[in-house]
Amino acid sequence: MKKVSIFVLILLFMIGSGVLATDTRVLTMGDNNMIMLDDANIWLFPSRFFEYPNLAIGEFSNADFTQFGIHWKFGKDNPLVVGTYFTDLGAAYPTDLLGGIIDPFDAPLLDNRRIDFFYGNEIGGFNFGSHFAYYSSSQEVDAAANQEKESFGFYDLNFGLTSNSGSWDIVLNVGFGNWTDEDVDGNTETEPDGFTNFGVMGRYFWQWNPNYTLVPHAGFFAAKRGIIDNIFYDGDPADEDRTDKYKLTGFDLGIGANYTPTANVLAVCDFGFLYEKWKHDIDVDEAVAGLDEDAEETYAATVLPYFKIGLDADVFKWMDVRFGATSYWVKDSDKLEVAAGDFELKSSYADNDTYLGFGFHWKRLHIDTYTDPQLFLDGLNFISGSDIDMNFRISAVYEMM
Repeated sequence: MKKVSIFVLILLFMIGSGVLATDTRVLTMGDNNMIMLDDANIWLFPSRFFEYPNLAIGEFSNADFTQFGIHWKFGKDNPLVVGTYFTDLGAAYPTDLLGGIIDPFDAPLLDNRRIDFFYGNEIGGFNFGSHFAYYSSSQEVDAAANQEKESFGFYDLNFGLTSNSGSWDIVLNVGFGNWTDEDVDGNTETEPDGFTNFGVMGRYFWQWNPNYTLVPHAGFFAAKRGIIDNIFYDGDPADEDRTDKYKLTGFDLGIGANYTPTANVLAVCDFGFLYEKWKHDIDVDEAVAGLDEDAEETYAATVLPYFKIGLDADVFKWMDVRFGATSYWVKDSDKLEVAAGDFELKSSYADNDTYLGFGFHWKRLHIDTYTDPQLFLDGLNFISGSDIDMNFRISAVYEMM
């Protein structure tokens, strides 16, 4: 279902380099990373990275240890902070921007998530930060009767600034990728026809009174993907049988609030507007295909409004409880234009989610959980006999200081 893109891609900038970032806390507080101050901010605003030195962070999901990173601090008078993250997940593929794989490689791609690299320091009274994600893998056969080659690479770069007072953040995202797909004779089967990302985003913290801080925020994103398929119809790599082009544009505009009614209690809410438009153009070489199969599909979604609320409150000195909920009021349309006639589907619905989590603190070690509510309905496994997991995901942070 196409609606998933608008709720995820605007924050992950189309490639998902921070898919399992340290956002368990902000997720369980209503997916509110945009309006909160948390170490998870580094995946949206890398200029915040300078504020979180000397950390070791682990991510656990689906019974696996999926990601580990360390924040390294160098120097004292004018320090700089460097971060290295490594992720143990499956290979990333070129997609149509809505999750569908657009290049059917003959063999599965090898793991290609190389590194997430962060850098932060103070420059001219501002905190500067950057995030670089690198994906690359390839397979190549060198034999007399086989010269097959397949590879995929993607570079995602984010550059951000934060004011020295911490009142505002801005970030620029650019990304570009490429792939190779050659048959046993070394002929090109498919090739990219555009593979770029672009995005800008910003937010401002305005302390309205001692208990409330308002956070207006805005973002714009755009991406392009394309594939030239030389073997779609006739299997002859000498012909350009079909070209598919995908474009995605959208923006987010909202205002959030941080409310601290008392010590060790934080309530957050966010209210805003989202829009995205996705377009897919199919251009068929009629001389090769022998028929008119040109087509255009357009998907547009408007979220007016969305709501996100969350609560983080202490229970004991060593434990916090967290609740969150999101509600997206969506109107979308999916229109297909082909030679045989047009078809359009319009929908209107509310997409709601709720979250439960806990935070545990033992001196320098902090554990954040996204907990399955079924644990409390069924009881612990040794009581209920259930085989469900206690948590959907866990983040662990250790302060190296």
